[in-house]
Amino acid sequence: MPIRYTKTQAHFEGRCAVEEALELVAFLTTHPRAKVVLTRCTGMHGALVQVLLAFRPATQGTTDAPDMVRLLPLLTAAPPAPASPHQFATEQECPS
Repeated sequence: MPIRYTKTQAHFEGRCAVEEALELVAFLTTHPRAKVVLTRCTGMHGALVQVLLAFRPATQGTTDAPDMVRLLPLLTAAPPAPASPHQFATEQECPS
């Protein structure tokens, strides 16, 4: 299994496939302070990237794997600030 779980960490090892996504969602849901260790990850399916972007867990480790080098900045960056409700026009302000 490419993702190995401990009490507080999810260790991505090798190439992680789409089949891992639901289990990762369950783990991060029940362990909101969990860390994701990426040191031994050589690649991951887009579904796993989406899970990590949605949950924004703390990440640990770096890798030289070409696929991962491009993803690491996205996975470790601070999440964007929530949109202000005042940024959106109301129905009354929008022309018909």
